[in-house]
Amino acid sequence: MYDLTLNIETEQNSLSYIEPGIHENLELAKPDGSYPIVYERSKNNSEFIAFHFMNSDKQTFVHTEWLPSSDKPEALEKKTANLSKRLLHIGKKFVDESQLKFKAETFEQLARKIISIIGDNYKGKKLRCKIIYNNKNFTTFPNYVPFVESMTIPTEKSKLRMSPDDKVVKSKADLLLTTPNPFLVETPTGGDVDYTNQAGNQNDLPF
Repeated sequence: MYDLTLNIETEQNSLSYIEPGIHENLELAKPDGSYPIVYERSKNNSEFIAFHFMNSDKQTFVHTEWLPSSDKPEALEKKTANLSKRLLHIGKKFVDESQLKFKAETFEQLARKIISIIGDNYKGKKLRCKIIYNNKNFTTFPNYVPFVESMTIPTEKSKLRMSPDDKVVKSKADLLLTTPNPFLVETPTGGDVDYTNQAGNQNDLPF
């Protein structure tokens, strides 16, 4: 028997992740309710801090910042400075900038200090975010600010803009004609953050 009189959801959004674009009313949150900012290491032992965002439809977006690395001191200094700028840009949406003025000897100290300072101050705060794809087809914030702002700023006064250079469509992966084991080929999926496959991203950034 087929019963269509039941309350059946037919318009449910099948996407579990937030697509590229400018999105409003996002919050720092995870679907399971756990703390939305984490410091961890990938399977390659690369350090990162991840910020988990969610909208009212429970769709998610994760922005990951990795420990900067470079063989060139000047490049490393520039990467570190840009990392600090992005972390400040995010952190100021939850606490006063003066609270984020500190020094850290290691990336882990930096990440854990930011987590400690933000604490529960993220709760109830709505954000407008600019999201794009990186060159590995993962959703991310742009490399340069601004990319997040408070929803207390009216839309007409928003500083967030999509530009022609922003990647909003996934690039097609090169097809491998001969592969010993197709299950060994890593294929990023839309919006899903693969903490085990992003360690190389830090070297793909233009700073």
